[in-house]
Amino acid sequence: MRKSLPKRKIRLRGQILLSILISIGIFAILAHALFTLIASSFDLVNFNRSRITARHLAQERIELIRNMPYADIGTIGGIPNGTIEDEENIVRNGLNFIIKTTIIYIDDDFNGSGIGNNTDYKRVRVEVSWEGLAASKKNPVVLITDINSQGANGATSGGTLVVLVFDANGDPVPQAQVTIVASSIDPPVNSTYDTSDEGEVSLPGAIACDSCYEITVEKTDYSTDRTYSTSEVTNPIKPHASVIEGDITQVSFAIDLTGTINISSKDSRVNNFAALGNVPFRLRGNKIIGTNAFGQYVYKFDQTLSTDGSGNYNLDDAEWDTYSIIMPALTSYDISGSNPVQPLSLLPSDTINVIFSVEPHTDHSFLAIVKDPSQNLVASASARLFNGGAYDQTLPTGATGSADFGQAFFSGLEEKTYNIEATASGYLNFSGSFDVSGYSTGEVVLTPE
Repeated sequence: MRKSLPKRKIRLRGQILLSILISIGIFAILAHALFTLIASSFDLVNFNRSRITARHLAQERIELIRNMPYADIGTIGGIPNGTIEDEENIVRNGLNFIIKTTIIYIDDDFNGSGIGNNTDYKRVRVEVSWEGLAASKKNPVVLITDINSQGANGATSGGTLVVLVFDANGDPVPQAQVTIVASSIDPPVNSTYDTSDEGEVSLPGAIACDSCYEITVEKTDYSTDRTYSTSEVTNPIKPHASVIEGDITQVSFAIDLTGTINISSKDSRVNNFAALGNVPFRLRGNKIIGTNAFGQYVYKFDQTLSTDGSGNYNLDDAEWDTYSIIMPALTSYDISGSNPVQPLSLLPSDTINVIFSVEPHTDHSFLAIVKDPSQNLVASASARLFNGGAYDQTLPTGATGSADFGQAFFSGLEEKTYNIEATASGYLNFSGSFDVSGYSTGEVVLTPE
């Protein structure tokens, strides 16, 4: 017969096992901490070593530029134009270093300022970043120096091109990338500059020309703004910039963080707003960049898109604007409601989730949008549309949360004037009329009792 161990020995063995597990856990924690410390130390050593190399490269570039003839100090395609590459890759110690050089004219207040006397000296900015495991990321090495000409004043011909960049609130946008291209002048210009903390790029010494400076303003995670040629837009609001000899040309741009618009297409109310895929639609913003040859507005964003097989479409990097969903000219559908109701206002870095429902297209239709004086939609209101003849139909507005919340859609109409009556509990009755031609919409405002 097998003898069982005394309870005391069993308890002792359990304590030993528990002690071993605790020791292993403590050892694992200490080993992980030691490994992390060694790895961090290794990264720090590599980062500092790379930064020292980057500083040497920046100093070499500064000294090289200082020893150049003053007339040659400038970037290729820049303002001022010169013989220096604005971006160059150099491999040192097995690492790839990126050297970015920016050179601009500076107006010295000491000897007087103003047009014709604002190119006193050149400011050189050299930025060196590097790749690899201990990459510089947002901490490059930057050296800045000012270089004067041999004469008493570095005055040169041309005018001054000033670019101002603001956000949606009118605040300056620092470190935005301003790309300026002017291929029709000699020497041609093709260079990129970063805005200052005041959101400004000032370029004295720009060659005088008429509508030749193409300007594009960008920043990571921001929208883009630019000038337009007459071949793109017949009458652009912001044409390519001109520079007049001895004068200042100032151009303003607006950019801000982009947002997201998530769009879902649904079937009609009769079909319980089931997901409906592959629905083409036109998404148009409200910002205008000019007019065409017929005097019609040209919108900055105006694209024909389509939901996928599941009835979804996601637009990332959408600029802050007021958007409308419209059916294309040749369409099989009419929009019978949207939630939120159109138009859709997108703020910087915001996200909008919108659903819209459709019904089969007819030549003439009317979407009634029922609201209170505070612009809140009214659900389950009764909307009666009639024309004093054969047409007389009453529909409820959509329920809260539905694709046609606060809306009623009437299809198969004629091109004429229709009367509408709307009632809802707690509100005074509404009576009015609307002209219907094609796809028409109208707001009905119910006043509380």
